[in-house]
Amino acid sequence: MITRFAPSLTGYLHLGHVLHMIYVWGVARSCGGKVLSRIEDHDLSRNRPEYEPAILENMEWLGFIPDLGISTATADQPSEYRQSDCSDHYAAVLQTLEKRGLVYGCECSRKEILAKQSDEEGELCYPGTCSGKNLPLEGNTVRFRIPAGSVAFRDLALGDCHQAPVGQCGDFSLRDRNGQWTYQFCCVCDDIRHGVNLVVRGEDILSSTGRQIQLFQALESPPPAYFHHPLVCDESGEKLSKRQRSESIDQLREDGISADEIIGHAAFAGGLVPEFRSLLAQDAIALSGM
Repeated sequence: MITRFAPSLTGYLHLGHVLHMIYVWGVARSCGGKVLSRIEDHDLSRNRPEYEPAILENMEWLGFIPDLGISTATADQPSEYRQSDCSDHYAAVLQTLEKRGLVYGCECSRKEILAKQSDEEGELCYPGTCSGKNLPLEGNTVRFRIPAGSVAFRDLALGDCHQAPVGQCGDFSLRDRNGQWTYQFCCVCDDIRHGVNLVVRGEDILSSTGRQIQLFQALESPPPAYFHHPLVCDESGEKLSKRQRSESIDQLREDGISADEIIGHAAFAGGLVPEFRSLLAQDAIALSGM
């Protein structure tokens, strides 16, 4: 079994990432599996290269050492585990989909898509405006032709799930008009060639599962199993953001917090351990009555 830890380069690691690593390494070790690390830096407009060494160094400091992929020892070398080094691979996979008639060029702007959105509160859903125009792929957004119908899968944490990507997101983008690859496409391409057969990730990515399964099927590759775990949230109930410097591992280290304490804090915040104070209070009451 192979699973993966795949941070982006849009910020420093925070407690949410530590909880995620606890799940990834915990599941892998309990099953005798391996963890690979890869850098998901497909978003060239938001990535900052200086985050990579900080992320890798903090992983090592916390004790989360990958079995495969990028580590502090290989960080300065081109790698198939860094998305920005793999554009040729993604282009080759896209050619395969193009030959099968499963992609098309789209000239619609985000503003034009929003104008046709029926549900302003939901996810942006593309209505297929350009699906029959035979526009070239170069210079346009490249979209994947979503199959009709729903996708059923069993999540190892959440149980039976059903999604209908055609109504969720419509024909989603694989590459934008500027030539930048998308998350949905890159992570499926990478999971296939890296042999990932279990994806452990947060519940916030659950909605991507059905469309990614359809892309695996279009590429004639069996999809991995999925395990979506709870998130660490702030006091307002929002998931932690990389922009929250106060919660970053770097800041916690500067404040003198040990690796063990950080791991314990993340586990507690993610609901992996009980409310010890309330349990201790109950024990004290019970003991006083003896």
